[in-house]
Amino acid sequence: MPHFCSKNNAYVVTLDELIPEFWKNYNSLANEIWRYKDKDYGIKRVQYGGNGRQFLVDFDSLPVTIQEAIGDDRKSNNPLEKFFKLDGNSESYYTNYTYPDGSYLSPKAIQQYIVNASVLQALLKLRAAREFERLSKGGTLRGLTASLVEDAQSFNEVLEKRHKLHPHNIPTSKRFISKLNNFNDNGYDALIKDSEGKRKKNALKNDDRTQVLLNAMFTSQEDKPTPRKIADQYNAFLSGYLESTDKKHGVMFDPKEFKKLSESSIRKFLTSWESEIGTHAIRNGHAQKLIQKFIPYHSFEQAKKSGQLLSIDDRQPPFHYENGKRLWFYNAIDTGSEAFTCWVYGKTKEGIILDFYRQLIRNYHEWGMNLPDGLECERSLNSSFENTFLKEGLMFQNVRIEANKARAKRIESYYRELRYGIEKQHEGWLARPHSRSEPNQTSNAKKKIIPYNQLVKQCLRDIVTWNNMEHSKIKGKTRWEVFLETQDPNLKPTNYKAILPYLGYSEKSSCKAGIVELQYNKWLLGDNGEIFTGSKLINLMKTVEQKDVEIYYLDDNEGNVFKAMIYNERRYVCELLPKPKPPRPHIARTTTDNLEFNLMARYTETVTSFMKEQKNALIDVFVDDKRSKTLNNKFKIAGVETDYKESTEPVQEVPTLKEDENITDNQISTGNSWVSAFLK
Repeated sequence: MPHFCSKNNAYVVTLDELIPEFWKNYNSLANEIWRYKDKDYGIKRVQYGGNGRQFLVDFDSLPVTIQEAIGDDRKSNNPLEKFFKLDGNSESYYTNYTYPDGSYLSPKAIQQYIVNASVLQALLKLRAAREFERLSKGGTLRGLTASLVEDAQSFNEVLEKRHKLHPHNIPTSKRFISKLNNFNDNGYDALIKDSEGKRKKNALKNDDRTQVLLNAMFTSQEDKPTPRKIADQYNAFLSGYLESTDKKHGVMFDPKEFKKLSESSIRKFLTSWESEIGTHAIRNGHAQKLIQKFIPYHSFEQAKKSGQLLSIDDRQPPFHYENGKRLWFYNAIDTGSEAFTCWVYGKTKEGIILDFYRQLIRNYHEWGMNLPDGLECERSLNSSFENTFLKEGLMFQNVRIEANKARAKRIESYYRELRYGIEKQHEGWLARPHSRSEPNQTSNAKKKIIPYNQLVKQCLRDIVTWNNMEHSKIKGKTRWEVFLETQDPNLKPTNYKAILPYLGYSEKSSCKAGIVELQYNKWLLGDNGEIFTGSKLINLMKTVEQKDVEIYYLDDNEGNVFKAMIYNERRYVCELLPKPKPPRPHIARTTTDNLEFNLMARYTETVTSFMKEQKNALIDVFVDDKRSKTLNNKFKIAGVETDYKESTEPVQEVPTLKEDENITDNQISTGNSWVSAFLK
């Protein structure tokens, strides 16, 4: 089993534990390790073997399928974890629940009820499993409730650390069992109000204990025994020459409680579907083969319109830019049009995923299109965004994140067409070492290195070629033409307000006289593409004027900012829009320029009018401060009087007129006459 290596502070597994379980021999695994030894990904060696030392491999560098097959002791060992799943149906129930007065539950209460309902469901499943296990082995149910209470208490740590959820507040006192039974009888409603009802008895099914033992013997031994070996061991067990013990509970199986079986009967059972679907899930270390053999899969019609579903994934074009090094791409294909709509590349995966989503937004903005409705993607690079911009309703309306299921993403089949239909014609093309098709297998030709910059241009040209090829179903139209001409009219506008805090670039600035400077340009306040004037502008200025503001923005493919917004601790405040800048000469202004000039005049007039309102609302008061400025008059200067009163006559200040680019020719005057007229 994996363990921590104190010398390297790494979680490791020995070479012997991997062979022959996951590799045929030592050389094959050694080749895998050598292949990735200088890369920041792939299988890594922690310690050489020999001279009494074991060859250690970094557990976290192994493929996910092998990690899951071996097991990771660092993960929670709370028995509730096996049964826990956040209940989606409860969210719909509690979100739509109303009190008699028509009011809804608060968001905090909804989240608490969802967690509680999910944990209670897990507790019911755990209780049923333990009751079955104890009764099927002739045991009693004594202490069952106490064990459930203990598991419920310790599960809060799992909820917080692993699932990033709030802890449940299910009572673990004497009310625990009544709460559990109440939920079992009355469902979601039991958490909101007290519901009385008789406890439903679980209809327990007493399965054949012989089948349980055979399956356990078939999966518990590291050498993956055959059905024939299991039959031999089972007969030895019945004769008293072999003992079998439940490792978890330390209970020995009694041979007297089991019946004699023939080898053919044992083989027939162990090779049956109902047995294999459980035993192979433990014995089989190849997740893809396991999925293909047992798990049903969906079949879908291709999207009819572009923008309905985007399929994304990473890939390495089959070429070397240096010896043993391949380029990384992250691409998006619109499944309706089959056209590539986004592509980013680099020498490593580091940072490529955020660059990809930013570039996706840039491209759709440049083309004047809304982002697609749906997204399908792999989990490894996208899981960290599930609770941010990849939440449904933010960047996309529908999101499906798949964990290591190649056939679940449509883009995988397009990658195959790209690899064998276009890229195979280029020099330096690398064949798959174990391809089933002979033409696609490795040849005797000498491998060629394609320089990095040349390879990038070649890959981008292939994308251009792909998009300009004929659509597979719409004949006479290229993929790109289908993309432009068949956009789904029901696509929702891009939700910039929700995604900019996660994908936008951040910059600090300040608002002065209703103007904000960003990226060497001036911006005005507004929302939804409209520069505000009147009361809307004044309300915004009360929030941001003469204050430091946090701006999130995105630039286009030319480096110019095309979307900028102000936030206060991730809370949206307003949008920034480019300040109009018409030509100074009247004769050079177009109709659009005149509209922009008038808009800026209204923007300015809004502020000056508010200034007059605030000034006129002021009243004149007389202030007579009778407090003495000194403690006493012990210090004196001859001939200087100290008993006098300061003049209370108001001092008039002469306002100065500053040049302002927004003042029109008709407003310009001399002296103080214009200022006096304005302030009247």
